[in-house]
Amino acid sequence: MKFINTLLQQAKNILLVSSFALFSMSSYAGNTVVSTFISGNDCDGSEPFAVGDGTGNGFGNCILEMDSIELAATLVKFGGSGDFVEAGQSYSYNANHWDIDANNNDYKTGTWTLQGTGYPEVTFWAAKAASGMNLYWEVDDSVDCSDLLSFTCMSAARTVTTGTWSTPNNNGGNQANLSHLTFFGGICLQDCEPDNNTEVPEPSTIAIFALALGLLRIQSKRRNA
Repeated sequence: MKFINTLLQQAKNILLVSSFALFSMSSYAGNTVVSTFISGNDCDGSEPFAVGDGTGNGFGNCILEMDSIELAATLVKFGGSGDFVEAGQSYSYNANHWDIDANNNDYKTGTWTLQGTGYPEVTFWAAKAASGMNLYWEVDDSVDCSDLLSFTCMSAARTVTTGTWSTPNNNGGNQANLSHLTFFGGICLQDCEPDNNTEVPEPSTIAIFALALGLLRIQSKRRNA
């Protein structure tokens, strides 16, 4: 009996130490920012851009959609020098809610940050220049984005509060000056909230915890008996 109790105690200690070690090495959910070039103008009514309420083209009525399913509405637009232009008709953003930080004076590249609270976060953003734009969004690494402009990939866009942009090249092959930045959001179709690298325990970790708790329960019952 003493041997069994000693064995149980040693097994419990090993399992507890192992469980804590494995938990500390739990995997982090990874995300990736994807982008694709789209020719033409944003909010011109051609997919993936569409008219939201049927009252005509233009920024105020613009939405992002795929397979006729709305993915995001326009939030705000900034001009080529980072100046606030207008907010979408559904949300009352203003310039104070945003930080547009260019890496150079021509705004060819830069970083944006949404600083306001109580407003929809961003799911897509587009940097328009020359004959088209680079459209950006963030997805979980597990999402199949072999076809970027697909419902599978675009509907998995996660909400974010910061990101970077880079303008496309012009017809001469040189990076074009920024025409404007457009931000989209306000609609969530999947698990869109940012996870902030939240730890996700592996199944083996959960099983080890269960075994450890089971041994503790058995030992408790033996003592009560």
